[in-house]
Amino acid sequence: MPVSSVNANSLDDLLSRIHRARQLPGWRRRLFAGQQMVDSLATVRALRAVEQHAGESGASVRDVADYMAVEHSTASRTVAGLVSRGLLSKHSHENDQRRCVLALTETGRKELRDITRRRHEMMAETVQEWSDRDVETLIELLGRLSVDLERDPSA
Repeated sequence: MPVSSVNANSLDDLLSRIHRARQLPGWRRRLFAGQQMVDSLATVRALRAVEQHAGESGASVRDVADYMAVEHSTASRTVAGLVSRGLLSKHSHENDQRRCVLALTETGRKELRDITRRRHEMMAETVQEWSDRDVETLIELLGRLSVDLERDPSA
């Protein structure tokens, strides 16, 4: 069933507002307050990418680039900075010396855990006046929207 142009416009506008709100200096200051080593959303996304690929054969720079939706060169620079700051380790793959494997260091794990806890606290504060049912409905609908947005239209 086709969505009206008014509803499509409203949805697009609301998604843009949510994205923008989470980029505002006040939100970022609150998020990164007291953080010593994690100081940007790009750092959070890169650490999360490595964390999510830890159970497989390990994360690669390509995995980080795909997760962050950036070019390989951008992800490579981000990873290099995180390695130099001691948040990630990087070593050669045991079966393919051309490939490097990334892993969270103990410091990286702690920093990601701390920032994730803070993000959860901030989100809980944002919807504290909402009913559990409203929050659950939002989660369900955003989940559906995410799946649809991530679907390859050419497939």
